[in-house]
Amino acid sequence: MAAEQSTLFSAFLTVPGLALLVRSECQPTTSARGQEVEELAPMLSSSAQRMLLENNAGGSSRISEAMSLECLYRAFGAKLLKTEMELRYWPSNGSITDYSIEVDTVCLGVSVTRAMGRPGEQYSVEAAEALLRKKLTGVLRSSETCMDDLKKQILHVWARTSHEADVIELAYSTFDPELVSSTVVLVTVCNFALLFEEKSRSPISRCRPPKGFKDEAHIRVLQESDPIGCNCSRAREDVLCS
Repeated sequence: MAAEQSTLFSAFLTVPGLALLVRSECQPTTSARGQEVEELAPMLSSSAQRMLLENNAGGSSRISEAMSLECLYRAFGAKLLKTEMELRYWPSNGSITDYSIEVDTVCLGVSVTRAMGRPGEQYSVEAAEALLRKKLTGVLRSSETCMDDLKKQILHVWARTSHEADVIELAYSTFDPELVSSTVVLVTVCNFALLFEEKSRSPISRCRPPKGFKDEAHIRVLQESDPIGCNCSRAREDVLCS
């Protein structure tokens, strides 16, 4: 992301009522072939790994959401607050936000989408308009019903090429202020195939945790089975009893 746009992005995140579209580029250093998710997960922060490995509300967007968080974490120090399944709404049958973060003490919602046209066809302005209109409307609805204190929301759009990013920017320029509202739109160009091919691949719930990962139950068993720790505990008990 250009320095000027990075500064504008950071400033607009903290001021209610300001809308903005900025562009960035993300090029991972792995092709993530073969084991794919298992190869990708160790390269992410712990919060992004959590989003990648946990269940969400459905669909095939865990990779795009996890990488969205990773980008915001690395570029702006974003801290994950709640995942999609942890956010609560009233009424609960409307649009939802993918996750919430904290940036500079401000609580923000983040919705993630991918700009994908039909196979073999160039991405069109009409397709971009339909995508942005749907997602921006969903952001407004989820902001109205979310029970968490979301000050603003980010709509993070992944695009394969600079051409698709140009088309998205053109479509965005045609919208009325009421639809754009105070949403900050981040368009990230990334040619990482797994981002856009996730739908046709095996469910991520089947992937193994990163090598060496131990959950709380595993750690508790290891502590209880530690002979040194057990002997120390028994020694303390003997001293107290005597």
